[in-house]
Amino acid sequence: MNAIRPFCLPVLTCLFLSLTGCMGGTTPPSQFYLLEPINEKESSAIETRAKPVIALGRVRIPRYIDRPQIVVGTGGNTYRLNEFNRWAESLDTNISRVLTQNLSMLVPAEVVDARSSNLARQAKLRVSLTILEFHVDRHGQAGLTAQWFISRGQDVIQNRQITYRTPGSTDDYSTIVAALNECLNRMSRDLSASLQQVLQDMGS
Repeated sequence: MNAIRPFCLPVLTCLFLSLTGCMGGTTPPSQFYLLEPINEKESSAIETRAKPVIALGRVRIPRYIDRPQIVVGTGGNTYRLNEFNRWAESLDTNISRVLTQNLSMLVPAEVVDARSSNLARQAKLRVSLTILEFHVDRHGQAGLTAQWFISRGQDVIQNRQITYRTPGSTDDYSTIVAALNECLNRMSRDLSASLQQVLQDMGS
């Protein structure tokens, strides 16, 4: 038995590595996604010499989507988290950046982080946004429900809750992300229109 052990060990090691390689070869590579801002061609035709400053507060998202995995509703109060299709960064950070770029383009304004920018103290308006829903349901319908507050100083000028729906997919994650992105961009357009109206009313 002692003479056989040196021979058996390399054989068993090779067999283990072969099995490990086979198992590893069946694992699909992870895909990572980001939400993107709207096309620059959609920017507002309104131009001002001195852009107003708008402070954007922290975008709040529900806990069920505050994770790397993309979430899809499967019905019956159940959701699926896909381990191989993930957000490339934290979703609240991604939404905040896209919203900042969209509003800067559409209002137009100097949109800054209310928490970290010195310009926030000069802001004419402040925006707070809470995402209440942001996922694709079991029918492949992308949904975004959000509530925003537009404030001037301590006064809330507008409090609005709005919902968007866009056809997507249940298993094609590129289509899922694109549909969610469209919902976010539609919200950006509506929020920018509200901000422009408030700014015009303040100037009149």
